[in-house]
Amino acid sequence: MIDTVNASQQDKARFLRVFAFIGAVTSFFMSITSYLDGYTLLSAMLVVAVGVFASPFIIKNRDHTIAILMLYTLYAIMCFLIVSGGNHGTGPLWLFIASPVTFFIRGLKRGAIDLIVLACVISTLFYYTDKLGYYSYPSHYFPTRVMLCFSILCILGAFYEYYRNKYSRELIAQLKINKKLARTDAMTGLSNRRYATECMQSRCFAEGAVFLLIDVDNFKQVNDTYGHQVGDEVLIFIANIFKKVCTDEDINSRWGGEEFLIVTPKGHELRARNVADEIHTQLANNTFKSGKHSFNVSLSIGLYQRTLVDSIDQCLNIADKRLYKAKSQGKNQTVAEPDLAKHEPA
Repeated sequence: MIDTVNASQQDKARFLRVFAFIGAVTSFFMSITSYLDGYTLLSAMLVVAVGVFASPFIIKNRDHTIAILMLYTLYAIMCFLIVSGGNHGTGPLWLFIASPVTFFIRGLKRGAIDLIVLACVISTLFYYTDKLGYYSYPSHYFPTRVMLCFSILCILGAFYEYYRNKYSRELIAQLKINKKLARTDAMTGLSNRRYATECMQSRCFAEGAVFLLIDVDNFKQVNDTYGHQVGDEVLIFIANIFKKVCTDEDINSRWGGEEFLIVTPKGHELRARNVADEIHTQLANNTFKSGKHSFNVSLSIGLYQRTLVDSIDQCLNIADKRLYKAKSQGKNQTVAEPDLAKHEPA
């Protein structure tokens, strides 16, 4: 009932803009340096790169497409730096930033494919650059060492990305479990009192919402006669009936002890009364069984529809008074009106 935010996507969006800012600033200053050193074509390419890296701050809601565009722009610049040697032959050194950026933007599998293709292209360019007369590296040892370092960095990056993803998935799974435990009554699987109270703050449980405060009839006698283990099984039995009768829109909670609370949202006033009747019907038609023990369970229900001026505490207080009246009038019934009009079990 409470919206959640995908933090991972927010983190990626923030990183994309950090990377874009660094890329734009670096490309801008490198373009100036290259131009002053006489590398006009490199300077022009870097100016284009500045525009690409600045695009996340101009174009909204296209982060995925822009991220790929920035990555492949980076690849294109890398290829040009290999062929041209860059500024004073230092161009290939920029190749090392490709690995971490690739894995972050493309993920492990697609990133690995991209880097393998890039490594093949770069190796080919290193081999043919000198033969085609573009740029002559001082020795074949330099490109060999660059490719070796690049390959090692890619392998280490892949291992890091693999374990990062693994531990992230485990952490997310554990957080989901913890979140569920924080919201759920461990015995019955229904919402606990704290989470139910939190849900009631939503607008859909304002005026028109219907509160059904429910208590198990003769529950102390069940515990005294059959033991607390059977008593717990009775609560689980009742909770399972609630799960069948209620919808995902309802607050379906264990309020405390043998007391439960169901709240239907506004717009479901008529269904709320049917929920109460259906609960009585289900209990009448289904006998509780546990080992050698078998008996019928009944509930008393106090029902109240929230008005504009009612607070949550006032609604619960009125529902509790009607629940008490249901108990005092013979139990196994729903009291819904101040004049003691009630919905008898079918």
